[in-house]
Amino acid sequence: MPTQIERSAQTQQDLLTAAEMQIAEHGYAALSEGRICARAGVTRGALRHHYPSGRYDLLPMLLEQLIERQSAELAAAGPIDPRERVYLMLYGILNNPAQSNLLVILEIWMATRGDAKLATRINPILTTMFERVFGAAADQNLAPDILAIRLTLTGACMHRLGHDDGHEGVVRAVQWILERLPPPPEFARRFLS
Repeated sequence: MPTQIERSAQTQQDLLTAAEMQIAEHGYAALSEGRICARAGVTRGALRHHYPSGRYDLLPMLLEQLIERQSAELAAAGPIDPRERVYLMLYGILNNPAQSNLLVILEIWMATRGDAKLATRINPILTTMFERVFGAAADQNLAPDILAIRLTLTGACMHRLGHDDGHEGVVRAVQWILERLPPPPEFARRFLS
């Protein structure tokens, strides 16, 4: 039988997972405590017990978890530089247009523009994201191709929510871009052979 600590940890994780799925499927604007609780199968009281300030406590934890997950996925590829990181993530869209980790990170990031309280909690975490995910500091002067691919990557993730082209349109557009941008030689040898 699980201990109280184990049950508490599981409830916290269930709430984080429910919030992630809600944002991934419907966007930040559709996020509500009621929907999170219903999806997690817990009461609103349980959410407030674990996250007293609701989304302002839950979303920083979720963001940290997502950044760590994305970082771990990239680390599994071995030592790769910022250019190879963005190429690898862009190629990942061909296999998984949803790119759930990055999509939810971007949704939370965009939400900070209209919510100063959320920005106060989230922005310190976001400043670490660039180094941890993209391998370059946010204020680092990136080569134009790295910045262009990073912008394309974020745009492709966000476009996934649109209903005009769907996943197939995003995949076709990414394939078109990748046909015109030769990958770094080491990347091609390691990941495309």
